[in-house]
Amino acid sequence: MKTKTKSNYSSNRGRPVAKSVDFSLLHWILILSASLYLFIFPFQTGLFNSLIYDFELPIYEAMLFVFIMLIVFAAYLFKQWQLETSRGLLALGSLLLPFVYWLSSFQAVASHNAKLMTLIYCLLAGFFMLGLYIASTFTTRQVLKYALLLSSYCVVLFGVLNLLGQRYFPDALWFSSGDYRLTSVFQYSNTYAGYLVALVLAALYCATHARRWYSAAFHGAMLVPIWLSLMLTYSRGALVLLPILILLVLPFMRLHKQVQFILAMAISGVSMLIILGKITQNYISIAERVQPRANGGVANTIPFWESPALESWIWLVAASLLTALVVYGLHRSSGWVHDKLAKIAEKRFSVFAVPVLLAVLGIVFVFVLLSGFANTFLPEAIANRLENINFQQHSVLERATFYVDAMKVVADYPLLGAGGGGWTALYEQYQNNPYISRQAHSYLVQSLVEVGWIGFVVLIGLIGFVYYWYIRHYFKDREDEKDHLVFFIFSAAILVHSLIDFDMSYVYVSSVVFLSLGVLGGIYPKEIKIPKLSWNQLRIIRYIYPSVLAVLAIILAVVAYREYNAQRYFKHAVYLATSEQRPLNELLAPLDEALALSPDHPAYNLLKADWYRQAYLQTQDTTYVEENKKRLTELKHSEPYERQLILAQYRNFKVLGEYNLALEVLEEGIRKFQWDINFYEAAIMEYALTGQNLQDSDEAQTKLYWDRAMALLDEIGDKQQQLEELPEEQLQGREFAPTPYIRLAIGQIQFEQANYAATVEMIQPIQEWLMQFDAQQLQQDAFLRTGIRSYALALEAIGQPDKALKDYLTQAVPEEQGRLLEQLEQFN
Repeated sequence: MKTKTKSNYSSNRGRPVAKSVDFSLLHWILILSASLYLFIFPFQTGLFNSLIYDFELPIYEAMLFVFIMLIVFAAYLFKQWQLETSRGLLALGSLLLPFVYWLSSFQAVASHNAKLMTLIYCLLAGFFMLGLYIASTFTTRQVLKYALLLSSYCVVLFGVLNLLGQRYFPDALWFSSGDYRLTSVFQYSNTYAGYLVALVLAALYCATHARRWYSAAFHGAMLVPIWLSLMLTYSRGALVLLPILILLVLPFMRLHKQVQFILAMAISGVSMLIILGKITQNYISIAERVQPRANGGVANTIPFWESPALESWIWLVAASLLTALVVYGLHRSSGWVHDKLAKIAEKRFSVFAVPVLLAVLGIVFVFVLLSGFANTFLPEAIANRLENINFQQHSVLERATFYVDAMKVVADYPLLGAGGGGWTALYEQYQNNPYISRQAHSYLVQSLVEVGWIGFVVLIGLIGFVYYWYIRHYFKDREDEKDHLVFFIFSAAILVHSLIDFDMSYVYVSSVVFLSLGVLGGIYPKEIKIPKLSWNQLRIIRYIYPSVLAVLAIILAVVAYREYNAQRYFKHAVYLATSEQRPLNELLAPLDEALALSPDHPAYNLLKADWYRQAYLQTQDTTYVEENKKRLTELKHSEPYERQLILAQYRNFKVLGEYNLALEVLEEGIRKFQWDINFYEAAIMEYALTGQNLQDSDEAQTKLYWDRAMALLDEIGDKQQQLEELPEEQLQGREFAPTPYIRLAIGQIQFEQANYAATVEMIQPIQEWLMQFDAQQLQQDAFLRTGIRSYALALEAIGQPDKALKDYLTQAVPEEQGRLLEQLEQFN
């Protein structure tokens, strides 16, 4: 079946130009496939790209779905794509995004993640192209719009089910800073809050612009659950940005619709506030029964008819129905409101009247919140978070630190960036203090790190042009009710929030954004004059792009399928090892299949290296560690900043007895992970032990090793002073101070150098820690025994003997009695 619908553009050059849209079976297959994607993949933790292998499998599943869809889309484009239209040029331009990621992958600091990000941007470019073409008519836009809204409503209801105990999904309620924060499918409350901000604005727009009363009432009924979910994310950033986004959206509406929008927002907000306190009490008590952390590590669910779940559902349904009724009334009175405001609406700047008034009210409301008034109508936990909003709070200061550190990376990788995953790989080398953040908490900043200024200009250029093109034509279009504004709201709200968080690291969220951008870019198609090309030449060119796209889509589908299969083999190997404890030869079969499909994947290689190390420890067969040495050296070329790889090399060199290489690897770890105290600890211990082993044969080398250990201790002290300069409100991050083993290692060096007072000063702060080990632990840990003995002897040497300490050591390890007596004789 094929029908023709009138297009929005026509020829003005006196030659044939398509005057119709191909509304064919392929068109509907693409629309329904995109809609299906919107319903399926948010429930795969939003396709979070954490850049660690645990989250990769559903991303590859999504890629397979989209790349197969692109093959169908390429067939569709054979009749639709034209170079001389805005759609055609935008479709061509969108390929620059995956291209710059592919280009940056040649100098990537994390080869596998760079490949993954290139594939992800191929997926996003695909969604952008789909949006350009498949939402080309009012009907298809309506289908896509409702697919987006209904899938989002499902995410909200899923979150509410977890909130009230009828469903348990890990971390859908995230316990953070003493509060249960709602996350729904995303497992991260701030991203969910950014998503909800976009959704509440879109739902308000649909509730006030619906053509049918039942549609308006339906969207109105969803407002209360959305507002409630937003408040229970406890996200301050989203609530701060919400008024700004409201002011951004309002000028796109006519005056009477602005008034209805504000009234619907106020009514739904007040309805939510009325029930917020009660539901907050109830959901916390429900969490104490359902959540594993409060229930002995076991998750439970409760039926909806059981108190307090039933009470909460009654409150929520009642508030939603009340809001739906009010929105229905607003819909019925729309004409009356229009007539009453007709004279004002004729004024040139009337469209800005409501936003300006709202801005003034918003400023007043902020002062009210900061004055402590919030406690009178909000639950205490939410009120406290709102009242603590300021530019000196730790989350603001930490983000500022991320951005400053990111610019240090950009300075070293300015043009093409460090490749996909560049921030994750490099941030610890450049960080100002020992925070842990695998995400830069800003889409633009993280993109700048990954693809440099060239890629950044391409990204900003594409997004900026789409918005310029859409807004410019939007205000020239005299149509009253523009259904496509929903896509503007979704994309703009998420992108604005992603300036301060990592929303776009969720592939599902970024898919929604790029699909929406594509729709916006295709709403007002225009013909573009290309004077040097004849019609016949253009006719030939129009088949090149779909053909190339089809080939690319097939290649991408094959690559994604290989990675998907590799993940399955890898997970099967892990399952056999952990659940069935199979012998090594049976474990290696699926792991080798994974490596055959994805030979440079760090997780696969590191797992095999670990199994080989364990095999050596059991068999003492050195072929295992020799094979490991070769494998790890090869992997180092593609993953030079992989922490686990550096640690694996260190362990392997120790087994081989290549201590100088082991020390070189630890020094590399300190350079690349300058705030990881574990690298300092391992290096100082190795310098102390290696120096002791060479003490009788090479005094000069011993002195070099021990001096380096002391220098590392000084570096730790310098960094501790640097941490003291952090603002009081900023969290330090990980602990960074001399560990007990560092103190023992330095104490042993000082003891061997006869600095007994310094030995006591170094070890005394951990004396209580030293006395906590049982006999078996002391017998197994020679380094610990030596440290205790050195400390006991140093106390003797300065005239402060500790009998309890000596008894503790000798009772656990009787042979230590002789060693103590032997060394005590040397003092005499």
